[in-house]
Amino acid sequence: MEVTVVERCLPGRQRGRYVHSRRSIVLNSRLDRRQMSATFGHELGHAHFEDEHTDDRHLIAAIRQERRADEFAAKLLISAYDYEVAERMYGSHVPLLATQLGVTAPMIYAWQAIQRRNRGV
Repeated sequence: MEVTVVERCLPGRQRGRYVHSRRSIVLNSRLDRRQMSATFGHELGHAHFEDEHTDDRHLIAAIRQERRADEFAAKLLISAYDYEVAERMYGSHVPLLATQLGVTAPMIYAWQAIQRRNRGV
């Protein structure tokens, strides 16, 4: 994708950011492994779709970009087989599924949304 990735200590609760003008992803170096992989996948989604960053989270376009980036990451990080096995073992308990699959809860919710759409539910 020709994207530069760097880790830096980011302010506040910011986990990462994609800067389209520089084709770069900045990841917060303070993240744990699950947060880092989920954030990296999410920011790769922004890079893939060439999203321009906006600070106004109330815009419908920004909300759609965030959901699309989460779903991109979920598809990268979660296999259908692994999800099925984890769900059989732990049921629909999102935190347990996230821990078992090595992702964050938002990735589980994004995966589930994709699956609901695919089933037409």
